[in-house]
Amino acid sequence: MNRNNTIIIKGLALTLALGLQLLAHGGFDHVIGTVVSVANNVLTVKTAKGNVDVHLDEKTEITKAGQKAAVADLKPGTRVVVDIPEGSKDKIAHSVKVGVAGAAAGHAHNPESK
Repeated sequence: MNRNNTIIIKGLALTLALGLQLLAHGGFDHVIGTVVSVANNVLTVKTAKGNVDVHLDEKTEITKAGQKAAVADLKPGTRVVVDIPEGSKDKIAHSVKVGVAGAAAGHAHNPESK
């Protein structure tokens, strides 16, 4: 293989890898942890880096095992993954997945650090 082909192949591989990473991230920051409390449409989640407050509104999708769920399902100690639009200053949740496994924790992005 000549040098030009090697550069082209490496460039295509890098482009593909970056594209897949963007698709996997989906434009959301993820808050992963357990429910501390829910009060006045504010969900407090205990994460590895501390508590994070997330606002819930009428557009927030709450699901449990792929089915529609309710705020009442957000009981203290329940594991959750909350998706917040990237860069959101007001931290309004797009979705809350209830009772998810801890394996996803390695992919957490904490919006508190921004």
